[in-house]
Amino acid sequence: MTFLTFNKATDPTAPDDLRINPEAVLFVEASRADLLGQTTIQLLGQGTVVNAVTESVGTVVSSIAAGLKSPGLVGAMRHYLATTPEDGASTVYIAPGNVSYVRPNVPETHDFWYVRFVDGSELRIVDPLPAGL
Repeated sequence: MTFLTFNKATDPTAPDDLRINPEAVLFVEASRADLLGQTTIQLLGQGTVVNAVTESVGTVVSSIAAGLKSPGLVGAMRHYLATTPEDGASTVYIAPGNVSYVRPNVPETHDFWYVRFVDGSELRIVDPLPAGL
């Protein structure tokens, strides 16, 4: 098994590496402006804890996609139950191999989909459902 290494975003900055199993990734997204780091990585079993790293979202996504045995990551727009942030909705890159199921928000509206991961965590994404999920 190949582990990927990223630089953790810490405050204060410290030479602290994050080594991850790419098969344990749930999703990746660019960090919001008010958070540390450029990218956040959500891993299996972490609940609401995310790993902030200094590498760009493009670098992280391509590294993880190259390390996966299954097809790469699928991009989708995040759905917010509250108002969308001023800087707009973010793109999340989902690892389909760790998705248990995807279901629409029915019978209410079909504006978004629930993505349920194998560890029980969920993510909401905007309709339409992207290819690959």
